[in-house]
Amino acid sequence: MSLVERSDDHELRIWTASRLAEFYSEQGQHAKALEALHSAVAPGQELPPPLLVTRGVVLRRRGQIELALADFKAALPEVRASQDSHLLTRTLLHYADALRRASKTRASVEALREALERLLQERDKARYRPDIEELAELTHSAMLEPEVAPFMEAVLEKLAAMTGGALLDEERLTHVQVQTLGRVQVTRDGRPVPLTLHGSALLLVYLSRNPGRTRQEIQLDLYPDKEPVAGSNYIRSAIRELREGLGRDVVVHSGPHNQPRYVLGPGVSLTLDVEELGYALERGDVARVLALYRGPFLSPVTDSEWADRLREELQAAVTTTLREQLRSARATGDLRRALLLANQYLRVDPYDPEVLAERVEIARAVAPAQEVARYVVELQRMEA
Repeated sequence: MSLVERSDDHELRIWTASRLAEFYSEQGQHAKALEALHSAVAPGQELPPPLLVTRGVVLRRRGQIELALADFKAALPEVRASQDSHLLTRTLLHYADALRRASKTRASVEALREALERLLQERDKARYRPDIEELAELTHSAMLEPEVAPFMEAVLEKLAAMTGGALLDEERLTHVQVQTLGRVQVTRDGRPVPLTLHGSALLLVYLSRNPGRTRQEIQLDLYPDKEPVAGSNYIRSAIRELREGLGRDVVVHSGPHNQPRYVLGPGVSLTLDVEELGYALERGDVARVLALYRGPFLSPVTDSEWADRLREELQAAVTTTLREQLRSARATGDLRRALLLANQYLRVDPYDPEVLAERVEIARAVAPAQEVARYVVELQRMEA
């Protein structure tokens, strides 16, 4: 049972789910963040306003701006009515940034002005520093808007005086997107980052799932068959390549010098197609699953048992979902949809004899003779 589900106190469940989701999202584990939010309510139940706001923040970080805007808009009326000043101010800040990123400048300025006016009236202004730092682009753009620049300057001055240090000089959050399914591509703030080591992308996925491991533990998990020194050196090279390509703080460590523990840096927002696929599978979103699953997980990595296991687990999860949908379509008589699902299944696992045979059966009922003949040939080739 999850940490959220253990509590019988509704308000505590909401608070815990929101904080847990924020934690996962800040680590770049957006799928886990969404899972934490939805674990706080019954299946099919709408999220309450505080969790809608948190989901909006998570979606904004993932770059799903229109979905984030929908959550902020849905939550705002009740957030205003709740008289939770902190929640309202924070909602308006993130709403303003989502509007800016959606090129809705006028609405963004209005929301930001209201947020800054409220923030200046707050007694505990320091609690907003993490939001202002994260929304660095919004902060910079505000300094160019006559209607809000004076308010933003006042906010920055107050926060600098209360917490020390100027905010605009801080490095903004680095957005890293990692594609590992069918192709390997890593981008930083939308720009591709060339990586020469297959293990570099693998290490990003591994640390997102297993933070706080020592180099020896990483080596034993990823490359147990490698000679220990060679495996450790390879991991060290992958860390160096990630830091050179994505920034020195993408992988950080703590603990004793002779046995440091490695985690992804707090200034990194990591979006993994593997995590998004897991969330789509949990929600039964077949269209999203098919869009994400373009092929096996990190197929160039052939020397890692951990990668092999994850590759097999993901393929099995996708094929299981597609098989369930295929059976359901046949049961309801929707044979054209069943045929499409069979084709998609065989794109993931082209050598499944049972589905190859089932596709021929379905096609004989709804497909042209030429298409049926092609499917029969593919089945016979498999049986030969």
